[in-house]
Amino acid sequence: MLTPPAATSRLPALACLATGMGIVGTSVTANKYLIGHIPIMLAMEIRFLLAALVLLIVVRLVESGLPRISLRLHIILAAQALAGVVAFNILLLVGLDMTTATISGIITAATPALIAIMSFLLGDRLSPVAWLGVALTIGGVVLVNLLASPSEEIARRPILGATLVFLAVVGEAAYTILGRHVTRSIKPFATATWICLYGAAMFLPLALHDLNGFPLGSVPISTWIAILYLAIFVTVIAFVLWFTGLASIPASTAGAFTGMIPITAVISAALLLDEPVGVAHLVGITCVLGGIILVARARSTPETARPPVLWRTRRSVPNQVN
Repeated sequence: MLTPPAATSRLPALACLATGMGIVGTSVTANKYLIGHIPIMLAMEIRFLLAALVLLIVVRLVESGLPRISLRLHIILAAQALAGVVAFNILLLVGLDMTTATISGIITAATPALIAIMSFLLGDRLSPVAWLGVALTIGGVVLVNLLASPSEEIARRPILGATLVFLAVVGEAAYTILGRHVTRSIKPFATATWICLYGAAMFLPLALHDLNGFPLGSVPISTWIAILYLAIFVTVIAFVLWFTGLASIPASTAGAFTGMIPITAVISAALLLDEPVGVAHLVGITCVLGGIILVARARSTPETARPPVLWRTRRSVPNQVN
C-alpha cells in the first residue's frame, strides 16, 4: 500500500518530535550521574550557561539575533525560567536522589495530563474522553508507585522522592502554559535563549555558594560528560528538534510525543544504571501512554482545541521543552 503524500510529508516532522522527546527522556538517567559527584546548583549553572552560549550562536544564525522585547514579556520569560528551569531541575534532582530514574521517568509522563488540568482551570474545555485520559495517566503513575516501589537499597525515600518529581512536573506544566503566550510574540530559538539566560542568572548565586571550597578536580569524567550531554543534547538539540516538528504539526498532536519521555527514561535507566524493570513498570507506562493519546486526540477536536480565555487570540502555540 502506498503512503499518501500528505502523510509522507509529515514523517520528517513526526520523526523530529519523537526524537526530541526521546532525548528529553534520557535526561532523567543523565541527571543520576550528577548526584553525589557535584553540587546540584553548580551543575545546573554550568549546564544552562553552556546551553545559553550555544543558543546565542544559533539564534544569531537562524533568527538574526535576540529581539528587543517588552518588560512584560521579560517577566513572563523569567517566570518560565523559574518554573521550568530552576524549580523543575532542583525538584527533579533532589527527587532522583531519593527514588529511581525508572519511576521518575514514568512520573514525568504525567506532564500532558497536568497541562490539560491547568488549561481547564484557565478556561479551556475538556471532553469526557480527555478527562478519561487524565485519569488514566494519573492512575498509571499511582500504580507504579504502589506496586513497583523500589527497595531501600536502590531508593532511600521512594515516596518522598516520587512526590518531589511530581512537583517538578507541575513546574514543567506551568512552563508550558506560560509558553503559550510567549510564542505569539517571540520566535522559538530566541525564546529558548532568553529562558536559558534567565535560568543561568537564577542559578548563579546558588552555584557560587556551592563552588566555594568545592574541589572541581574531584568531579569524575562521567559527571562532566553528563553535564555536557544535558547542555548540548537535552537543552539545545532536543529544543531544535521539537520546534522543527512543531512548525508543521499541530501542537495538540505534537503533545502526544511527550509519551517518548517515560520510554527512553526507563530504557536508559535499565541499560546505564542497571535499574530493574518489572511488570508494574510496563503496565504503568501503558496506562500513561494510553492516557496521553486520549488527551491529545480529544484536545485536537474542535470542541476542545481552543486556547484558554486568558490568552484567547487568533494564534496560540504551546512551548514545551526542558
